Amino acid sequence: MFTFARRSPFEWMNQMDAIFGRALEPDGSSRVAWTPACEVYARDGKTVVRCDVPGVDPGDIHVGVRGRMLTISGERKAVEEIPGDDYWCREIAYGSFERTVTLPDEVDAKAVKATYRNGQLNVEVPLRKELTAQTVPVSVEQSALAA
Repeated sequence: MFTFARRSPFEWMNQMDAIFGRALEPDGSSRVAWTPACEVYARDGKTVVRCDVPGVDPGDIHVGVRGRMLTISGERKAVEEIPGDDYWCREIAYGSFERTVTLPDEVDAKAVKATYRNGQLNVEVPLRKELTAQTVPVSVEQSALAA
């Protein structure tokens, strides 16, 4: 029997980062342009964007809304500088990151709420209360061939 797993739309990006994102430096370390893992879902009339940003100072996280675009950016800084020769293993990525999520509709930027707790950033964006449906009439035109 076959089972189908539900896949994240971001999963292919994580796989590509794993394959191509790591470039070994001469000292054997790897420098990765890292991207925090995120989830986007609807709950209680809101779009929720949850990002794992452990080790990132909340003061270094910026959340912006422009039209339908929600952008989360920031920087994870090394706690202390350790010479490359002293590492046995180096898998944690440091540096700047940016994630952009397209929202279902334009939102009031003042209504967006962002909270940080235990290395997770949660951004709540209220959905529009009124979704209007519109029926578009189809007009029929005579083609030039029928005349």
